[in-house]
Amino acid sequence: MATTSDWDIASKRVVITGSTSGIGRETAAQLAAQGAHVVLACRNLPLAEQVAADIRRQHLGATVEVGPQLDLASLESIRQFAAAYKRSGQPLHVLINNAGMLTLAGTNYQRPWQTPEGVGGLCQVNYLGPYALTRLLEDTLQQSAPARVVNLSSVTHRFGWLGDVARFLPSWVPGSYYPSTKLANVLFANEMQRRLGEHGVQSCAVDPGGVASKIWDHSAFAKPPLSWVINNLYAPTSDGAAAVVHAATVPWGRERLAAAAINQRWSQPPGSRSRRNAARPLPDLRFYARGLFTSPLVTSWRGIPQRGFRSRVRQTVWGLSTLAHSLLDWPLRRLSGGRILAQTRCVPSAPLSYDSTLAAQLWDLSADAAQLPRDCKLVGKAKR
Repeated sequence: MATTSDWDIASKRVVITGSTSGIGRETAAQLAAQGAHVVLACRNLPLAEQVAADIRRQHLGATVEVGPQLDLASLESIRQFAAAYKRSGQPLHVLINNAGMLTLAGTNYQRPWQTPEGVGGLCQVNYLGPYALTRLLEDTLQQSAPARVVNLSSVTHRFGWLGDVARFLPSWVPGSYYPSTKLANVLFANEMQRRLGEHGVQSCAVDPGGVASKIWDHSAFAKPPLSWVINNLYAPTSDGAAAVVHAATVPWGRERLAAAAINQRWSQPPGSRSRRNAARPLPDLRFYARGLFTSPLVTSWRGIPQRGFRSRVRQTVWGLSTLAHSLLDWPLRRLSGGRILAQTRCVPSAPLSYDSTLAAQLWDLSADAAQLPRDCKLVGKAKR
């Protein structure tokens, strides 16, 4: 029986959402170059066909296909994609939930909107859409085990806040505030690992770092002088994809000790450091980051809003420190010719992302909103 320690991306089928541009496109190209069978899951099918052809020309012998149309803003489109993929009878070894938006301005949705199910638009695209897609394909992932789900998050998840979980999905602000959706991505990745990790489906989240991608379009960073900062100090998408490729391809057992130490520190509830709780096996939760985004000065921020002058000062200092890290990360890597700050490794995510009660509540409410069962459908025998 194959296990996740035997992981080799060659010949595995990989579905990547939002893969017509930016990090998604570069991730598709890099994985295809390593021999993966890449499926582009996108809204714009003609553009996806062009991207697939470009990757095949760039990497002779690469296997890239365009999947059914997928619009993460629509639960019906997500259901249709999942149903069509299942009808194909093909396995699914890696699902990379890459697609996401910083703002919906400049799209077909010019102002805050809600889905027919009452979910805030940005929350639907960034969080509930990937959640629903993964849940609809969870049986295919199990049948293809060992399999992996990679959720793209952001350093901004460290100051995300959900507050009342029941209000997170339907609200527009702050419920669909970008950092909150990125925190939800990590909570989802961790909860899926708790539920399906023992069934051969590993789940993790990754911070690709500061990247000059189209996510900044239609934001304040799309115009000078801030656009100069993005275009000159943030990494190109080919570099930003490296962290995602690592999360998708690294043998799971390679960083088990580092993950175990992190989980021992953060997964135990406050005040429950008893011998009995410490002896309990912890879920193997993974969050990957690269370069300066692995610095303790970035990862140590507790991320939970607190009132008071001291709290505001700490938050301001952390924010300025993280901004400095983001502005130096790519320039230092580029000037060194990639000899420094090129490593992707397992680091702590925001402490709130380890809250198993919060993650379970979010999971259940998300299942209700997407009209899915709360419990995972388990297929076959558990694989370890």
